[in-house]
Amino acid sequence: MANLSAEERSQLYFSIMLADIANKQKLYDVAQSNYFYAAEQTGSKELSSRAAMVALIERDYSNAIEATQLWIKSAPDDKNAYKTGLIASLAQGQQESANRYLSQLLPLLPDNADEKLYELLRMASFQEDADFIEFFDRNNQPLSSPYTATAEAYLRLKSSVPLKQSERIHQLLDYALEKRPNFLSAIELKGEAFALNSNEARREYLSNALKSNSLTIDQTYKIGELLYTQRNFGDALKAFDRVLDKRPSDKQTQFLEASSHYALEHYAQASELFWKLAQGDYKKDIASYYCADSAARIDDLVKAYSCYEMVPSGRYYMTARTELAQLYAENDLIKQAITSLRQAQREVGLDDRQRLLEFEINLLTQAGDYEQAERRITSALQVSPNKPFLYYLKLQLLNQTQSVTEFVASVKSLQQVTNEQQLKNDILLMATNFLQGRNSYLLAYQLLDDAVADDPDNVELLYGKAIAAEPLEYYSSMERDLRQVLKLDPDHYHAKNSLGYTLADLNRSLDEAKSLIESAYEHQPDNVAIQDSMGWVHYRLGNYQQALKYLEMAYKQDESPEIASHLGEVLWTMDLHQRAIDVWQKALRMAPNNQYILRTLRRFPEANLLGN
Repeated sequence: MANLSAEERSQLYFSIMLADIANKQKLYDVAQSNYFYAAEQTGSKELSSRAAMVALIERDYSNAIEATQLWIKSAPDDKNAYKTGLIASLAQGQQESANRYLSQLLPLLPDNADEKLYELLRMASFQEDADFIEFFDRNNQPLSSPYTATAEAYLRLKSSVPLKQSERIHQLLDYALEKRPNFLSAIELKGEAFALNSNEARREYLSNALKSNSLTIDQTYKIGELLYTQRNFGDALKAFDRVLDKRPSDKQTQFLEASSHYALEHYAQASELFWKLAQGDYKKDIASYYCADSAARIDDLVKAYSCYEMVPSGRYYMTARTELAQLYAENDLIKQAITSLRQAQREVGLDDRQRLLEFEINLLTQAGDYEQAERRITSALQVSPNKPFLYYLKLQLLNQTQSVTEFVASVKSLQQVTNEQQLKNDILLMATNFLQGRNSYLLAYQLLDDAVADDPDNVELLYGKAIAAEPLEYYSSMERDLRQVLKLDPDHYHAKNSLGYTLADLNRSLDEAKSLIESAYEHQPDNVAIQDSMGWVHYRLGNYQQALKYLEMAYKQDESPEIASHLGEVLWTMDLHQRAIDVWQKALRMAPNNQYILRTLRRFPEANLLGN
């Protein structure tokens, strides 16, 4: 720059500034030309590298190579310059030039084999115009470098058709491991190559690799990690034992060893190892939790209590506290269980506090201490009188302690406590669910019918009333209310599904039923109830294969009696009698008094499942 005039220096500074601005704004052609001009004027490594990289991004490979030559001239030992030149040459199909860059690059890469491979693979993934599989394939004819051989094997393994290239992949990796027996990445890739055929073959290969005395301790640890992730915990333990023999204070290895023992159900060993890790504050949350869990499984209750208490706030805290309380309760230490839950409630936020309170009240209810459960709910309602969650707990308790008549009276009293209409509705809807659970279908329906009379355009109440009508077989009322819901809320997919299913069940307006259910399915394809409806309407339409498809999909997620009754009926109609009987028998064992399954079986006496 000393030889430049003031005007030339001014132009140079302007070019650099313009290039930087253009680069930030992704105007790469402007950035590249100005960086290149500045690099030519100064011979700067930084400017020539920027010019080369911007040209590469722009796929301007000729200028990328020109800039790379300036870059190499100013920094002949910069490995990134040779990478850029190689990529640009390869993208232009200049194989010989790419070969020269590779031969200059390899000596500049790290001596460590795994790091050398990593750099080659990063380069190979930079630009899709450069076909590195073909490039490495040519370089590996004949095989001369374990690093390029392993790089080619990796790219073939990650291609869309690795199985078809299995023979070549094994050939490459066998060569690499012959030259470098402790080349960890090649060992790992060899395992992946075996996994193309079976995971068992991979496990066997890695287990055998572990027996090699040529592996360093770091490599042994890595093989142990691989075995661990593949759930080969027995061989992983051998690796971790070998590492700990040389590095007895290695906490991460101790942790993986403890986890392997836990996975193998060696709970005594796992508990002891997790205990030591937790005491040393290493991954204290998970170590404390699994110390407790392991100890509880072998009835080492003192250690289990202690470890649960050690779990700090965080990911495992809530689970630890509820499991601790449950463990106390199972061992007739209900007072300690409640004390522990109340202490935990002071340490967490509102949502978790509510969950812990619910758990506490459930424990009190299970223990028959209804009075204390009532006091806890009442106290909480005084602090937060408008929380639906607390009313749910209140109703749950009343449902367990009162007759149906008393429960209905209590529901009406609770509604009068609040002036919020939405909360009144929430209380009613929760209460009717409890009533239906007690088979008090008529009372539930009457409560909702009265509520809808007072608020005829309330979608929640209308839908609740429609659903309450179904077990009473008030189908006209149900259809009328569901159509009103859809008039008020055309996108209410639950109502679409319910109306579509009802029409299908009544075997009428099947085209409309199918359209409604399909609309609901489009919104929630994973919803089990909607899958069941899809199957049922196809059955009514005579599309048995489609019906079977959807009902099997639903049954896989939920083996409820209703779905079982539908699936069994379709199977029977398709002359798959034994499969139908198997499904129905399983449903009967689960729920021998369920009306869905009983009604279905009465229509198919040939199945002979109801006896006389």
